[in-house]
Order: sequence, then structure tokens, then C-alpha cells
Amino acid sequence: MINFLQRYVCINTAYPNPDYQSVIALFKKHALDDGFLVNELLLPSGNPMLIVTMLGSSFELPSLALNHHMDVVPADNLDEWRFPPFSGTVSEGLIYGRGTQDCKGLGVAQYAALKMLKQKQLNTQRTIHLIMVPDEERGGFHGTKEFVEHPIFSSLNIGYVLDEGMPSASNRELLIKVDERTPIQIRVTSSGLQAHACELFAQNCVHVLTDFLAKIVTFNLAQQRLVGLHQPGELICMHITSLSANNGALNVIPSQAQATIDIRIPSRLSLDEGIALIDSLLQDYTTITYEILATSKERFKPIKSESIFYKTLAQAVLDYNLTPKPFVFQATTDARFYTHRGIQVIGFTPFSVVPNLHGTDEHISIKDLDQGTTILYTFLHSFCM
Repeated sequence: MINFLQRYVCINTAYPNPDYQSVIALFKKHALDDGFLVNELLLPSGNPMLIVTMLGSSFELPSLALNHHMDVVPADNLDEWRFPPFSGTVSEGLIYGRGTQDCKGLGVAQYAALKMLKQKQLNTQRTIHLIMVPDEERGGFHGTKEFVEHPIFSSLNIGYVLDEGMPSASNRELLIKVDERTPIQIRVTSSGLQAHACELFAQNCVHVLTDFLAKIVTFNLAQQRLVGLHQPGELICMHITSLSANNGALNVIPSQAQATIDIRIPSRLSLDEGIALIDSLLQDYTTITYEILATSKERFKPIKSESIFYKTLAQAVLDYNLTPKPFVFQATTDARFYTHRGIQVIGFTPFSVVPNLHGTDEHISIKDLDQGTTILYTFLHSFCM
């Protein structure tokens, strides 16, 4: 299992040229050798994906999908890493590399748990699919979104999906994702008149823009003060991610300035309510316009704690003397494409390391990989038998 993860991490699946085919070849060989059914699928975008299946005895039961994405974010700061990010180096009980947490480590643990179930020659009632998708880090629009719209998807009869979550940073509990936020990413443009910078009363579009951006900062600080009463993922997050002006000289007031803002809204707010919030913040700025660069009509539908799906996973965690802790993910994942179609989804990354998704020296522990696989096996045995 350690070697499997090392080989997976060594395959560079970061943009702009993710090597999906090598990943699929790696998993496909293992899956065929282990006696699983394998289906390689080419999506309309040209991105490939893989479905590894263990058939159950009851085709009437909705199947379970173990979902993880193959792509990772780049690691451009190579000189800051302790070990090369695509080496899968093992040191002092830790496995280092881009994707170990997000989410190649999860994919290997899912596969190992499924293999363990098969090796015990236990005949499950529920069919289980291990699904490996592309494009999640860029929004999933050319990955899972295309997959759920593909003709083959309905034939899989998926009723439940176990997707990615987040490590817990605790050896006493594991996090279970029951909800997540949705992005609204916008570009705001402040327009004015070009003028000489010596004019005291010149209308300065940069000043107008920075005044508005100060409101964004104030709003975000107010949300931060609510942490303690609410989880961060239940609150609204706004971050200015870029700022620019069309200016070629230091003594010229430009005619236009722009900024981009990444906004994350919790599931309790509709997209219309999120957009109405933006409009309300801008209502006093008649010279500022905005455009939505990215969002998603697919929204995560929270799973209830009384669901048998949730209860079974929580019990599998309890069986290992750990506390299952439901949480709301601050970011956005492929899970929304499944819940949008009425499928129950839980996010679960069964690792206890400090979360460092997308960070320098991303790693998991060998102990996490072993324990996480065992917990996933216990869940599969309970839920699918």
C-alpha cells in the first residue's frame, strides 16, 4: 500500500498537463490483477476516468461509489519542499508528496479497503464502484459534471457516494463532511476619467475601488468574529484575490481599475441570495460594475445525521475508539454534482494529520494510511453486506 501510494504520487497530475493516463494504467493493472471489473471512460472534454467495480448480489440496492480525484494543484515552490513534491518520499513514518492529502492518499486507502473486502471472499449485497475522476481542482466541470451527464452513469445505479473530506489534526477524532460551501467568483471594475494626478479634486477610480474593497475586508472580519458560534464553513467568506489598474505612468490617474473577489456562500443561502448580497454591498458605488467569472448551479445538499449512511460511517469510526465529528467544509468539491442528482454524499478523509491541502510538504503518516484503510473496510463491510 505504501509503495502503491508512492507510485501514485510520483505521477505528476498537476495542471497544465496532468498525466491521467499513467494513473489509470497503474490502477487498471492492480484492479485487473485483483479480479475487479474495470471500465475506462473518455469524457466529452477528452479527459479520461476509471471505474473499478465489485458487483453485489442485489442489483435492486442502490450502489455505493468511492469517489476521489486524480488531479492535484501545482507545486511551483520546489526549493521550499523538504523532499521533491512528486517523489513520494518516506521519512520518519511520513509519506511526503503533492496529493497525499488531496486526495491520492484517500484513493489508495479506498482501493485497499475494497481489495481487503474482496480478499475475504465476502459476498456483498450492494455493488461498490471505485471512481477516479479528473478536473476537480479546476471546478470539476470537465470531470464529474460530464460524468454524471454521461449515458453510462445511470446504469451504475449509484445511491451513495463517499467523497473527500479533510484530515482532523487530532488522534482522538475524525471529521465527517456533511455540508460544504459554493463559490461565487467575481471581477469588479471601477470606471472613471483619466486625469493628471496633480488635480486635487480629480475623480479617481482607484480610490472608489479601494473604498469598496475596504467594505469587503470589513465584512470578512465581521464573519471571522462569528467563529465559535458557528463553524467557518457555515459562514460567508470573501477574499480579494487580485488588484490591477490600467496605468502606464506614475503621474496619471487611470480610467479603470479592477479586482477579483472569491466569495464562498454556505448552503443555507441560495445563489440568488448570494448575488443579492453582492448587489447590496455595491449599491452606493454607481461607477463600479461586476461580472461573475465562476459559480455553480449545482449545490451540495447536506446529509442528515439520522441517515443510515451517516450512522454506519460514524459507527465505523467509533469502533476504533475515535470520535466522529460532523463538519462543514469551507471549500467546494465534486460532491455537489452528485447531491444535485439526489444522491446522498458524505466527505471522509480518514487521516489525523494537520490539514495541509495544497501546502508545502504535504504529507500523511503510514499509521494514518493503515488505520484509514481499516476504518473504510469496516464501513464497507457494514454498509454493503
